[in-house]
Amino acid sequence: RGGLGGMADSVKVAVRVRPFNKRESERKCERVIDMEGAITTIVNPENGEKKQFTFDYSYWSHDKTTRAFCDQETVFKDLGVGVLENAWQGYNVCLFAYGQTGSGKSY
Repeated sequence: RGGLGGMADSVKVAVRVRPFNKRESERKCERVIDMEGAITTIVNPENGEKKQFTFDYSYWSHDKTTRAFCDQETVFKDLGVGVLENAWQGYNVCLFAYGQTGSGKSY
């Protein structure tokens, strides 16, 4: 047990779509991911086939001009605060970022 408000914490899975980097913008890459709530949809650009995945959190950070844009503060409040609170209470914690080199883990 631990976490905020005495609630038990467990593994949470979050995904975040970053903006295109300079190279992707210059190549006029096509966006193939959409998000709505916790659902992330990936569209195969070759045949239009869609696959949906549900995560604890799906963060849309691709385009700042959209209403769905998620900033760094929101990600921190949703994920980082609980990790820090548990660490300060003496629990072992881990925040694991996974992705290809240059894919935006630090973003």
